[in-house]
Amino acid sequence: MRDGYLRGALPLSRTTRQVDVPAAFAAAGGSVSKAAARVGIRSSTAKRHLAGLRARSGLTTDQLIYVGA
Repeated sequence: MRDGYLRGALPLSRTTRQVDVPAAFAAAGGSVSKAAARVGIRSSTAKRHLAGLRARSGLTTDQLIYVGA
């Protein structure tokens, strides 16, 4: 443990891009590839952002969108 962080622990803060991906996902009708194109990133990166948000919050992707994460 260094500076209060555990190795492998997910940071609690989110970047702007991580918040933009669920919004783009909802706007794209649930398509990861279309959401990635809207945000300007690769599909694999969009999937990783969604997975990271799900891991931090314990919610499903649909719940993240509903909550407005």
